[in-house]
Amino acid sequence: MNIKDIKPGKSYACKYLDHAGVEAIGVIKTRDVVNERVQIIDDNSTLIVLDWSSIWDVDTVEWSTK
Repeated sequence: MNIKDIKPGKSYACKYLDHAGVEAIGVIKTRDVVNERVQIIDDNSTLIVLDWSSIWDVDTVEWSTK
């Protein structure tokens, strides 16, 4: 899925390289279409700001209460 195609009100995640260069997955919090950046929440609840060119494999999130 292209980052330009995500819709407000739905949850999305993407892959990116963390500070150590390891592939990680984060939930997209906000998307800035003017500056082409996203705010991502990682698995440690840390907020990360990345350029669109630094993320890939954008997909919908299916939340579970298990």
